[in-house]
Amino acid sequence: MKYIGLDIHKKHTHACVRDENGKVQGNERFRTDVADIGRYFQRMTADTDQRLAVALEATGFYFWIYDCIVALGHEVLVVHPTKVKPLMRAKAKNDKHDAATLAELLHTGCLEGIYVPPPREIREMRDLTRHRESMVRKRSDLKREVLASLDLKGVKLPEEFHTNFTRKQMDWMRSLHDFVIGEKLDLLELTVEKIGKVQALIEERWDGDEEVRLIRTIPGVGLVTAAVLKAEIWDLSRFPSAESLAAYVGLTPTTYQSGEKEWTGPTRRGNSRVKHVLIEAMLFHTHFCPDSRISLYKRRKSDAIGKKKAVVAAGRKLLEAI
Repeated sequence: MKYIGLDIHKKHTHACVRDENGKVQGNERFRTDVADIGRYFQRMTADTDQRLAVALEATGFYFWIYDCIVALGHEVLVVHPTKVKPLMRAKAKNDKHDAATLAELLHTGCLEGIYVPPPREIREMRDLTRHRESMVRKRSDLKREVLASLDLKGVKLPEEFHTNFTRKQMDWMRSLHDFVIGEKLDLLELTVEKIGKVQALIEERWDGDEEVRLIRTIPGVGLVTAAVLKAEIWDLSRFPSAESLAAYVGLTPTTYQSGEKEWTGPTRRGNSRVKHVLIEAMLFHTHFCPDSRISLYKRRKSDAIGKKKAVVAAGRKLLEAI
């Protein structure tokens, strides 16, 4: 078997090939497009029908490259950049050395691959939910910018407005006839409209999904939360236990041990999207179902470890229930 390390970039990709003994058989640079990638792997298998083992880093655009190589019948291992960078200790930092190191680590079995979601359905679901998340962040930013513009001009909101950005309040803001504020309100209204369209599409495609419907039977979990959970987690069989799932999301504390001493630190980095919607769902759940087991657990933990940590702990319990 041949072992190939790919250092991929938007315009060009560098490939290094090692044989079964780990010896470098060739280095090559080609354009990052379907045609050139296909021609490269066709040349690699021109003299034999053996499958190739390929390693590449997870970038923001690796999906189509992964699909292209898998479609040719080769094994592809996608590795997380933060996990492989400490292992790349070449004297010179360049694409050639990065590709060679990936091929070497693949040959020695030192690489741990990440989960690559299947094409089409799950990726479309992720695209939709992540696009909605991005639009919601833009909406929040625009609201803060409008309020900051009012403060900059020394304009105080009338006390009659108890809630910000109601239709009545926005009409009042427009009555100020300020060009910048008016432009930002236009962008805000357009963003709100776009969010509504994305949400309607999510509902159209996933409201009837059996797993989404089951997740929504838990009080506090709405359609968007259920869609995000399914899109980001997808295949539960890849987690051997509830604890490993919680670690993936980032709901388990870091542990430090030295000799007889052991202490815990902040929760680990994980899937921030799942963590965010879980915490929101848990807060809704405890508000509307104060006597549920999760709500009672949160109250007990609040007395023991404090409210902030109890929120995370209860979020983990909700994840396990789901």
